[in-house]
Amino acid sequence: MKPNTLASRLNIAMSTMGFTQGALAKASGVSQPTIWRLTKGEAEGSRKLVDIARALEVNVEWLANGEGEMRGPAGLNNVDKVKNGTTVAVWGPEGKTSEMVSTPNGVKSKKTWRAYILERNSGCNEATAGTIVIVDTDVPAESGDLVIAQVHSRISVYRYLEGPTNGFLTVDDPRLPAVELSNDSALIGVAIFLIRDLRR
Repeated sequence: MKPNTLASRLNIAMSTMGFTQGALAKASGVSQPTIWRLTKGEAEGSRKLVDIARALEVNVEWLANGEGEMRGPAGLNNVDKVKNGTTVAVWGPEGKTSEMVSTPNGVKSKKTWRAYILERNSGCNEATAGTIVIVDTDVPAESGDLVIAQVHSRISVYRYLEGPTNGFLTVDDPRLPAVELSNDSALIGVAIFLIRDLRR
Protein backbone atom coordinates (compact mmCIF):
# COMPACT_ATOMS: atom_id res chain seq x y z
CA MET A 1 0.00 0.00 0.00
CA LYS A 2 1.34 3.43 -0.95
CA PRO A 3 2.23 5.74 1.96
CA ASN A 4 0.13 8.83 2.71
CA THR A 5 -2.94 7.78 0.77
CA LEU A 6 -6.50 7.78 2.06
CA ALA A 7 -6.25 3.99 2.46
CA SER A 8 -3.00 4.18 4.45
CA ARG A 9 -4.30 7.00 6.69
CA LEU A 10 -7.56 5.15 7.30
CA ASN A 11 -5.69 1.96 8.23
CA ILE A 12 -3.40 3.93 10.58
CA ALA A 13 -6.38 5.58 12.27
CA MET A 14 -8.26 2.27 12.61
CA SER A 15 -5.20 0.57 14.08
CA THR A 16 -4.49 3.46 16.47
CA MET A 17 -8.07 3.61 17.71
CA GLY A 18 -8.53 -0.19 17.81
CA PHE A 19 -11.31 -0.38 15.21
CA THR A 20 -12.12 -3.36 13.03
CA GLN A 21 -13.90 -2.70 9.74
CA GLY A 22 -17.13 -3.97 11.29
CA ALA A 23 -16.80 -1.72 14.35
CA LEU A 24 -16.07 1.31 12.17
CA ALA A 25 -19.06 0.55 9.94
CA LYS A 26 -21.29 0.33 13.01
CA ALA A 27 -19.92 3.51 14.63
CA SER A 28 -19.93 5.62 11.45
CA GLY A 29 -23.13 4.36 9.80
CA VAL A 30 -21.19 3.67 6.59
CA SER A 31 -21.66 0.32 4.85
CA GLN A 32 -19.01 -2.23 5.64
CA PRO A 33 -18.23 -2.94 1.96
CA THR A 34 -17.49 0.79 1.54
CA ILE A 35 -15.12 0.71 4.54
CA TRP A 36 -13.43 -2.37 3.04
CA ARG A 37 -12.99 -0.67 -0.36
CA LEU A 38 -11.53 2.44 1.31
CA THR A 39 -9.04 0.42 3.41
CA LYS A 40 -7.89 -1.51 0.33
CA GLY A 41 -7.43 1.64 -1.76
CA GLU A 42 -10.18 0.59 -4.18
CA ALA A 43 -12.13 3.81 -3.62
CA GLU A 44 -10.70 7.30 -4.06
CA GLY A 45 -12.99 8.77 -1.44
CA SER A 46 -16.48 8.81 -0.01
CA ARG A 47 -19.13 11.38 0.79
CA LYS A 48 -19.17 9.76 4.24
CA LEU A 49 -15.58 10.70 5.23
CA VAL A 50 -16.90 13.16 7.81
CA ASP A 51 -18.85 10.36 9.52
CA ILE A 52 -15.83 8.05 9.37
CA ALA A 53 -13.51 10.73 10.79
CA ARG A 54 -15.95 11.46 13.63
CA ALA A 55 -16.20 7.76 14.52
CA LEU A 56 -12.40 7.46 14.52
CA GLU A 57 -11.97 10.73 16.46
CA VAL A 58 -9.59 12.10 13.82
CA ASN A 59 -9.61 15.34 11.83
CA VAL A 60 -11.43 14.97 8.53
CA GLU A 61 -8.87 17.14 6.69
CA TRP A 62 -6.09 14.79 7.78
CA LEU A 63 -8.09 11.71 6.79
CA ALA A 64 -9.17 13.08 3.41
CA ASN A 65 -6.04 14.95 2.30
CA GLY A 66 -3.27 14.25 4.82
CA GLU A 67 -3.33 17.90 5.93
CA GLY A 68 -2.74 18.89 9.56
CA GLU A 69 -2.62 16.63 12.60
CA MET A 70 -4.35 13.26 12.82
CA ARG A 71 -5.98 13.94 16.18
CA GLY A 72 -7.36 17.16 17.47
CA PRO A 73 -10.25 18.78 19.30
CA ALA A 74 -12.65 18.02 16.46
CA GLY A 75 -12.95 14.36 17.44
CA LEU A 76 -15.84 12.86 19.35
CA ASN A 77 -15.32 11.36 22.79
CA ASN A 78 -17.99 8.66 22.78
CA VAL A 79 -18.14 6.00 20.10
CA ASP A 80 -20.73 3.27 20.16
CA LYS A 81 -19.02 -0.02 20.83
CA VAL A 82 -20.05 -3.15 18.94
CA LYS A 83 -21.93 -5.61 21.09
CA ASN A 84 -20.03 -8.75 22.02
CA GLY A 85 -20.76 -11.71 19.75
CA THR A 86 -21.97 -9.69 16.77
CA THR A 87 -18.86 -10.05 14.62
CA VAL A 88 -17.75 -12.81 12.26
CA ALA A 89 -14.18 -13.59 11.17
CA VAL A 90 -13.33 -12.94 7.53
CA TRP A 91 -11.89 -15.93 5.66
CA GLY A 92 -10.00 -16.15 2.39
CA PRO A 93 -8.35 -18.83 0.22
CA GLU A 94 -5.54 -19.22 2.78
CA GLY A 95 -7.93 -19.54 5.72
CA LYS A 96 -8.98 -17.26 8.56
CA THR A 97 -7.74 -13.65 8.47
CA SER A 98 -7.42 -11.08 11.26
CA GLU A 99 -10.37 -9.04 9.89
CA MET A 100 -13.85 -9.10 11.36
CA VAL A 101 -17.23 -7.97 10.01
CA SER A 102 -20.38 -7.03 11.90
CA THR A 103 -23.52 -9.10 11.61
CA PRO A 104 -26.54 -7.24 10.20
CA ASN A 105 -28.74 -5.58 12.82
CA GLY A 106 -26.59 -6.87 15.67
CA VAL A 107 -27.65 -10.50 15.18
CA LYS A 108 -25.71 -12.80 17.52
CA SER A 109 -23.19 -14.81 15.51
CA LYS A 110 -22.52 -18.55 15.74
CA LYS A 111 -19.19 -20.38 15.85
CA THR A 112 -20.03 -22.07 12.53
CA TRP A 113 -20.30 -18.74 10.68
CA ARG A 114 -17.63 -17.35 8.37
CA ALA A 115 -17.51 -14.17 6.31
CA TYR A 116 -16.06 -13.79 2.83
CA ILE A 117 -15.59 -10.52 0.91
CA LEU A 118 -16.01 -10.94 -2.85
CA GLU A 119 -13.20 -9.30 -4.76
CA ARG A 120 -14.95 -9.79 -8.12
CA ASN A 121 -18.43 -10.47 -9.45
CA SER A 122 -19.48 -14.02 -8.68
CA GLY A 123 -21.75 -14.75 -11.61
CA CYS A 124 -24.78 -14.73 -9.30
CA ASN A 125 -26.76 -11.49 -9.59
CA GLU A 126 -27.18 -11.10 -5.82
CA ALA A 127 -23.43 -11.31 -5.09
CA THR A 128 -21.43 -8.65 -6.91
CA ALA A 129 -17.87 -7.48 -6.21
CA GLY A 130 -17.54 -5.96 -2.75
CA THR A 131 -20.39 -8.01 -1.28
CA ILE A 132 -19.78 -9.48 2.16
CA VAL A 133 -21.17 -13.00 2.34
CA ILE A 134 -21.74 -14.59 5.75
CA VAL A 135 -22.13 -18.35 5.54
CA ASP A 136 -23.02 -21.09 8.00
CA THR A 137 -20.68 -24.05 7.54
CA ASP A 138 -23.03 -26.34 9.48
CA VAL A 139 -26.22 -25.93 7.41
CA PRO A 140 -26.83 -28.56 4.69
CA ALA A 141 -27.26 -27.02 1.24
CA GLU A 142 -30.54 -27.45 -0.62
CA SER A 143 -31.28 -26.88 -4.30
CA GLY A 144 -31.43 -23.18 -5.11
CA ASP A 145 -29.39 -22.05 -2.08
CA LEU A 146 -26.60 -19.54 -2.57
CA VAL A 147 -23.39 -21.08 -1.27
CA ILE A 148 -19.72 -20.23 -0.94
CA ALA A 149 -17.50 -22.83 -2.56
CA GLN A 150 -13.86 -23.17 -3.45
CA VAL A 151 -13.21 -24.32 -7.02
CA HIS A 152 -9.48 -24.94 -7.47
CA SER A 153 -8.03 -21.95 -5.57
CA ARG A 154 -10.89 -19.49 -6.19
CA ILE A 155 -13.58 -18.86 -3.60
CA SER A 156 -16.87 -17.47 -4.91
CA VAL A 157 -20.64 -17.59 -4.63
CA TYR A 158 -22.58 -20.21 -6.56
CA ARG A 159 -26.11 -21.52 -6.69
CA TYR A 160 -26.30 -25.09 -5.40
CA LEU A 161 -28.20 -27.83 -7.22
CA GLU A 162 -28.70 -31.30 -5.80
CA GLY A 163 -27.36 -34.16 -7.89
CA PRO A 164 -27.65 -37.97 -7.88
CA THR A 165 -24.31 -38.41 -6.06
CA ASN A 166 -22.68 -35.00 -5.50
CA GLY A 167 -24.19 -31.57 -5.82
CA PHE A 168 -23.55 -29.10 -8.62
CA LEU A 169 -22.46 -25.46 -8.53
CA THR A 170 -24.05 -23.08 -11.05
CA VAL A 171 -24.22 -19.35 -11.76
CA ASP A 172 -27.01 -17.23 -13.24
CA ASP A 173 -25.53 -17.26 -16.77
CA PRO A 174 -27.07 -20.31 -18.49
CA ARG A 175 -24.19 -20.42 -21.00
CA LEU A 176 -21.77 -21.51 -18.25
CA PRO A 177 -21.77 -25.21 -17.38
CA ALA A 178 -22.50 -26.52 -13.90
CA VAL A 179 -19.50 -27.70 -11.87
CA GLU A 180 -19.89 -30.98 -10.02
CA LEU A 181 -18.58 -31.04 -6.45
CA SER A 182 -15.43 -33.18 -6.47
CA ASN A 183 -11.83 -33.23 -5.25
CA ASP A 184 -11.20 -29.95 -7.13
CA SER A 185 -14.22 -28.19 -5.64
CA ALA A 186 -15.52 -27.98 -2.11
CA LEU A 187 -18.68 -26.54 -0.62
CA ILE A 188 -17.79 -24.25 2.30
CA GLY A 189 -21.17 -23.08 3.56
CA VAL A 190 -24.65 -21.82 2.83
CA ALA A 191 -25.06 -18.04 2.51
CA ILE A 192 -27.21 -16.66 5.32
CA PHE A 193 -26.46 -12.93 4.90
CA LEU A 194 -25.43 -10.88 1.87
CA ILE A 195 -24.24 -7.37 2.71
CA ARG A 196 -24.17 -5.42 -0.52
CA ASP A 197 -21.99 -2.41 -1.27
CA LEU A 198 -24.51 0.32 -1.98
CA ARG A 199 -21.70 2.80 -2.83
CA ARG A 200 -22.56 5.03 0.11
